[in-house]
Amino acid sequence: MRRLPSLLSCLLLLCALLPAGRAAADSQFASNALGVGIRPVHVRAWAMGALETALADTSRLSLSNPALAAGMNRVSMNILYHAERRHARSGEGEHTYNSSGFPLFEFLIPIGDRLALGLGYHELQDMGTEKIRLETFDDPVDYTTLFERHGSVFRVPAVAAFRLFRDVRIGLRLDTYFLSIEEDYDLDFADSDIRDTRERFLIGGDGTGGAVGVLLPLGRSGSLGFTWSQEVRLRVDRQREGLSGTVSGERARIEVAPRFGAGLSWRFDERWTAGAEYALSSWESVKDTVAALGGYRDVASFAIGLERMPDRNDPWFVRLPLRAGFRVDPLMYGDREGNRIDRWAVTCGTGFSLGGGAGICDLAVEYGRIGDQDRNGLEESYTRVVVGFTGQEPWRRRKSYLE
Repeated sequence: MRRLPSLLSCLLLLCALLPAGRAAADSQFASNALGVGIRPVHVRAWAMGALETALADTSRLSLSNPALAAGMNRVSMNILYHAERRHARSGEGEHTYNSSGFPLFEFLIPIGDRLALGLGYHELQDMGTEKIRLETFDDPVDYTTLFERHGSVFRVPAVAAFRLFRDVRIGLRLDTYFLSIEEDYDLDFADSDIRDTRERFLIGGDGTGGAVGVLLPLGRSGSLGFTWSQEVRLRVDRQREGLSGTVSGERARIEVAPRFGAGLSWRFDERWTAGAEYALSSWESVKDTVAALGGYRDVASFAIGLERMPDRNDPWFVRLPLRAGFRVDPLMYGDREGNRIDRWAVTCGTGFSLGGGAGICDLAVEYGRIGDQDRNGLEESYTRVVVGFTGQEPWRRRKSYLE
């Protein structure tokens, strides 16, 4: 049970793919766990509440709003590493999990002054779990089920960004989604005369979608951004393997709701930058083979962020940029009783340039909470540390050895 994306929530997938009735409905530590999202943005934006729509930055690459890439005039790359510690509580007890990885890599090449082409890798969801004991409903045969999962959901974004008149920018993004999961169920029977068994489920799928982004300048100090992502359909194959090999297979379809986002970024003098964003995801319009646990609901989310740049007269301990942010992003489904599941996070961070023009390193810390034990019967809190590196090189013609 590790990190999960806001767009492709773990519970949405598992409701379609796991055998019905295996896990107790309120078990947070098994197949019905909540999840933590990976934000596909550079770490400066992450530290400011994960602003992804209008925070224009010519030094750091981001493909979250494809229009932002049009402001890059050098060959650029962005890589991100994160580690987190999660603490889960429900009526069944408390558990702590650790995870880490490299969920993001992006690369961009400018073509002249008006066009930029980018390609990336976004790990949206790590489906891995520790080996977990599942609670079962009443059964005439007494046994214990141990559950374990490996796999990921990720996408490959391809971006074409254009710089138009008066620095108006527009970007187009083609997203290819992939899903690969392996699940193991070990059944340990209390009766020694019954042989213990193992079942394995192999799940794979793919789908494509697209997004459009726009960035409008507001004088020299601000920018206004918009994004729209279309509905995505993932085609999923699920095979069940018993002791003697493949037993059965089935197909499922998972949909991701369309999403509209708007954001504002403003710089006050040379030291302060503030940003705010709002997004609406229309999950109630989704019609697929997945029955969400407590029904789909439209999601309205918002984020705010603030950055203070250092001044030469500042004391030594504040000679780095200081960033902070806050984000509210409820889940798009309710619990089994239909109650809303809230999600919020606070962020902070800083950054510094590497010597010799080697790039920029940014750091962020995020603390968040999902659900409420009293209302939803389950709750997760987490602390995450994120490190990002962005590098750039001039786009020059290689000289011949004769020149």
